[in-house]
Amino acid sequence: MKRLVLMLALLLFTACSNQPEPEHSQTTEQITTKGEATMTTIFTGKVTSSYTAESDPSVLSIVLHSVEALNDPEDIVSVFKNDGVIVHVPIDTLEGLSPEQLSEGSIVQCTLKKVPVMTMSIPPQLPGNSIENIELISPGE
Repeated sequence: MKRLVLMLALLLFTACSNQPEPEHSQTTEQITTKGEATMTTIFTGKVTSSYTAESDPSVLSIVLHSVEALNDPEDIVSVFKNDGVIVHVPIDTLEGLSPEQLSEGSIVQCTLKKVPVMTMSIPPQLPGNSIENIELISPGE
């Protein structure tokens, strides 16, 4: 009798421990990838000033006004409409651009990572780790 109970218990534990892998894991992965692509915010703005702070000369601060959304699924750019936005970009991440090119009157396109970190100051400020890319659309006067 003990032997039969032990055999049945062993069979039960063995059968329960071999669970098949869920079939929906691939579908979930595809949905996540599509969700990340649509979360990207892209906007353009006119540079009103750009400067580096004495305390950290490796970061370029760009003040943008006349901000227009190109792709804004989270409605972030509406916060920039009235007072503009200050974008703090590490100079070494400006691919192919020099700080001199981002002068007053230039028009730039900013691509943000997913949902960016942003201060609630006036104007709002975006740190470098929230910025994926900055492109020069039109040089300043």
